[in-house]
Order: sequence, then structure tokens, then C-alpha cells
Amino acid sequence: MQKGITTAAIVATVCLAISGCASEQPRKADYQRAVTLPSLEVPPDLTAPELQGDLDLPQSYSAHVAQGTDGAAVQVLPQQANVQVLRDRDMRWLQVQAATPEQLWAKLREFWQQQGLEVQIDEPRIGIMETQWAENKADVPGDWITTMMSKVFKGAYSAPTRDKFRLRVERGSAPDTTEIFITHYGLEEVQRGQNVESYDTIWQTRPVDPELVAEMLNRLMVYFGIPQARAEAQLAAAAPAAVAARAQLDGAVLLVNEAFPRAWRRVGIALDRLGLVVEDRDRSAGLYYIRAVDQIEDAGQAKKGFFSSLFSGESEAAAQEEPARILVQEAGETTRVTLQNKGGEPTSSAAAVKILQQLETELR
Repeated sequence: MQKGITTAAIVATVCLAISGCASEQPRKADYQRAVTLPSLEVPPDLTAPELQGDLDLPQSYSAHVAQGTDGAAVQVLPQQANVQVLRDRDMRWLQVQAATPEQLWAKLREFWQQQGLEVQIDEPRIGIMETQWAENKADVPGDWITTMMSKVFKGAYSAPTRDKFRLRVERGSAPDTTEIFITHYGLEEVQRGQNVESYDTIWQTRPVDPELVAEMLNRLMVYFGIPQARAEAQLAAAAPAAVAARAQLDGAVLLVNEAFPRAWRRVGIALDRLGLVVEDRDRSAGLYYIRAVDQIEDAGQAKKGFFSSLFSGESEAAAQEEPARILVQEAGETTRVTLQNKGGEPTSSAAAVKILQQLETELR
């Protein structure tokens, strides 16, 4: 009798899981909790990921034009409540009115916790918040058997991807306004070699996922009280038209064809996308104080990858030349971007030029 009861209970549980699977809608991001990654192995030929560009967005909503934080024209989507979406070409972010960064900081921390993401970096002084690496359950294979077993036996299946997000907060040009930017970082587990029967895998970086960024912006808007449908409508704007390149590398100097305010903002976001940690910044002096972080090493493996190798020195003299500051200088209608070492002296080392090349790609 006891055996029959146990069997019936298992069958009932499985049936409930199947019915639950049929009723649930698929999710783009499902971070049930932050996780600690297993030991990762860096592939020997690992290079920096190619970052994705513009998105193909629906054409059903028109954008309006307004002034950005620097007075230049940017596209502004229909406003709802005290939150609106701003767009500058391929970059989208939120502007919150009648709220300062100090007033929003605690709510932003609670937002990540609500998404199942633990906050690893919490630096209100420089306006940076970054989550731990987490498994996206939405990336677990979606066949009905896998879904059913995952519901019955938690942790039975693991997604082959890991994500984390960096949130940057800037003061708007208007009083009591805050601008919020989100950057995504990703890892993926891939098969080692050509043997499909082998279970030998490695982790490697994967390109930035603009859909995940849009999803988190959408969720943040809803968290601030915007109805879901209206949040989606604001984000579903017409893609901006293509423009000529606006950044050019000349030796160890990056020339940006924009005025300082916009260039300063875009350099900061580009540093986020490249995985460089901004430890401090001084806008009046045009300085970003940076530190390179290799994403795979950061996720748990003590091996050097692309960004770590940029900053590896063989001697004390070489270490002194490591790029440690990004200098953004106004030069009339353009802006100059150069790198400095730890002593504040200009550096044209190989690592510095490599960073400028990556910035040029981001700022085009």
C-alpha cells in the first residue's frame, strides 16, 4: 500500500509539472538566484568578443527629438509618468524625472534582488552597480521532458550560459533628473574539440546581448510603475539611421567628432561594454580611472585572458606603464581621448593602443 501511495504521488507530481509547463509563458530572462560558477578553463586562442551593433526594431512607433544631457539632439520616445526612454543611435537608456541618484540608489539595488541577481559591486560614489554572474534558466533546453524534469528535480539541468549586468547612473542636465544605463556581459559553455560524444567543455565570453539589455530596461520601467504594454511601446522605437564614423585613431590619440559632454558620456558607456572597471572619475578634469577585468577570470578561474593580458608586465618599469587613466579633453568641436599611466604621464604602450582601438570600434 505504501509503495502504491508513493508511486501515485510521483505520478501526480509529474502531471502537475506537465500541466504547469503547458500554462507558463516563455521568459527571456529567468535568474532564480545568483550562482557560483564551476572552475572555468580559458581556451588558448580566446580573444575579445565582437560586440553587436544596431537592433532591428519595429517601425510602428515614431520617435520625437529633444535635447540630450549635452544639449545635442537625441531621440526621445513617448513619455509615460516620470520615466522615459532616450536613444542616441544604437544606445538606449532611461531618464527618470523628479528623482536624484541618491533617491533611486536603494530602489535600484532592490530591483536586481527582485530579478534574482545578487549585487557584487555597489559604488554609489561613482554611480556603478554590478551583479554577480547568474544562470539564465530561460536558456535551459525547452523540450517538454527537460522542462518537466527540471520542475520535479530542481537543478537537474543547467543552462550553458551565464550573465551579469552593470548599471551606471548619471545625473541629468535638468535638476533632479537621473539617467540609467545597463550593460550586459555573457559567458557560454562550448564543446572542446570535434568529438560530439565527449563531455569535455570550456567556458568562453560571448557577445553582448542587446535583447537582454532591452529586457532589463523594460523590467526596470515596470518596476518604476510603468504599465508593461507602455514600457514595451517606449522601447520599440524606430532604429536610428546610419551615420558616418565619428571616431578616428591617430597613433595613440583617439579623435571623437563630438563635443565633450556627449563624448564623455559615450566613453564611459564604451568602457562598460569593454569590461573595464571605472574605479573613479573626475568629470571636471576629464579623467576616468580604470582597471582591466577579464570576465572569465572574474567568474572563477585564475587564468589570464584578453584584458588581463593587456595589463601584464614583466618588470616594475613595465608595470608603471600600464594604462590606468583615460583622459577625455575638449578640443573645439571635437574631443581627444588619450591614456595615462599610473603616474599620470601619457602612455603609448601596446596595451594603451589596444584599448584605444577597442574604444574606436565602440564609438563609431
